[in-house]
Amino acid sequence: MNQYRTKEGDRLDIIVFKAYGSVDVEIMNAVLAENEHLLASAKLPANSIVYLPEITTSQSTSSSKALW
Repeated sequence: MNQYRTKEGDRLDIIVFKAYGSVDVEIMNAVLAENEHLLASAKLPANSIVYLPEITTSQSTSSSKALW
């Protein structure tokens, strides 16, 4: 499990997007489940630890499209 230490002005959705490339509901639920300590306030306090669990996404490569 990775960790991220927040800075002033950080938002959880931006942290999650940078870490996983998505703010999908399943990903957000998994991150929130590991970070219940952050649910007490609307803003993330500076120097808080955000736990980023290992999440495997189920993207099918057979359905992806390419331009070339």
